[in-house]
Amino acid sequence: MTRGWRKRLLCAAAAVGMLFPTAHGEGITLDARLDAYEAFAADGSVQLHTEFLTGADSAVHAAEAVRLQLNAMTEAQKANPADVDQASAFAEEAIAAVARKRVEGPEIHISRESTAELLQSAALTGTEVEAALRTGGVSVHRDLSRTVVFVTDRSEFAIVVHSDILETLADRIRVERTGTPPFAVTIRPGDLKKELQPPGLEPTPRTVRIVVREKGDAFEPGTDVPVPAVEVEVPEGQISAPVTLSLYPGSAEPSSLLIEGRNGEDSASRYNPATRTLDARVDATDVYTFGRGSVKFPDLVGKNGKLCAAVEALSRVNVVYGYADSTFRPDSSVTRAEFVAFVMRALGRVNNSLKAPFEDVTQSSACYHEIASAYDYGIINGYDALHFRGDLPISKTQIYAIVGRILTREMKYHPPADPAGYLAGEYQDLVAAWAQADVALATREGLVIRQEDGRFNGGISMNRGDVALIIYGLYQRLA
Repeated sequence: MTRGWRKRLLCAAAAVGMLFPTAHGEGITLDARLDAYEAFAADGSVQLHTEFLTGADSAVHAAEAVRLQLNAMTEAQKANPADVDQASAFAEEAIAAVARKRVEGPEIHISRESTAELLQSAALTGTEVEAALRTGGVSVHRDLSRTVVFVTDRSEFAIVVHSDILETLADRIRVERTGTPPFAVTIRPGDLKKELQPPGLEPTPRTVRIVVREKGDAFEPGTDVPVPAVEVEVPEGQISAPVTLSLYPGSAEPSSLLIEGRNGEDSASRYNPATRTLDARVDATDVYTFGRGSVKFPDLVGKNGKLCAAVEALSRVNVVYGYADSTFRPDSSVTRAEFVAFVMRALGRVNNSLKAPFEDVTQSSACYHEIASAYDYGIINGYDALHFRGDLPISKTQIYAIVGRILTREMKYHPPADPAGYLAGEYQDLVAAWAQADVALATREGLVIRQEDGRFNGGISMNRGDVALIIYGLYQRLA
């Protein structure tokens, strides 16, 4: 998470982003970029029919719900990577609809024992759902998440995560609070490994306790529609990786809403059409509720519509930012530190307690926390052992290498089996061998801004408009 507009403007004013040394290539003309933006295929059009999941209480019923959803999709949608991803999210919710149970009491224990039966149900349902996707003509290139659900009607409860959950195949554990107002908290056990199994120590039973409570009345901004205000209390005020807080918007049009903390913490939040919730990644103790964001940049007037939509959506939830003069400057180049800031905010993985290991990145440096978090998360290296050099430009190859890594780590995507062969059929030039798997993955998933000459041209520098569009496409995939 990041704190307030002052930090964002300092980060932007430094205009700082590259991950590995690179040669610089020729740039792309603005007109060519605008044409490429229009062809950018990271957005989708499929409508998810969550009503098909009503009453899905068995693997057979879950698979039937998926078949009905696929029948409502066109062949073009089944071939569009963004729409396929949404169909995959629907399939994951079909699994969660079966792998669930109601619990009583103020503590909900997440352990190998408490999840064993649910995980068995999720595995069986997952097999049926995956078969339904295949027979329905949808090729899914990632592992479907097996989410198990605990249901409670309490307005305050404690989620106690036991270290032996790391020994299971649990992908996500969701605790749903029913009643009015409903909300949910989702935990990915592997994200809490630092707390549950600290490095260098003998494995011993450990727990992480997260307290969740409803905190009075709140209203959707600008309306009298009641919405939840939910406190999430984590050990020592912050955990190493975020959990997902899901709130149900009262509005039929949630696109202008975000989830924000009352203590000034910004949250990376997005609308999830598979659950019809606004989902925020939160890692700090705070009371969270709906806010409304509206950021307009005068220098985007007349620019490509997809570019404007991406910048405005990401700036509203504080993933990208403008400058102190209220401009976005889409044609300005992107540097190593600036790109890292954008992508770590999109992931919701900015941990303010981490320390950067580089001599040229001090606590007074722009984007300090984002750089420290990216290094800790393992998606960047230093320019050398002691330096980050955040003011150097970042190349197209380096950007898509990181995009591919994030798709693999966050969403369990698989690159094409023969990356070099796949890329040879996509581009007229060669992609650096070290990045081929990641670039092939990003290409297949429709996240690459194409050039008119058919080349990948990995050595060129990208601008802020390019990066906003790329991160927006990635952001739509994150769950």
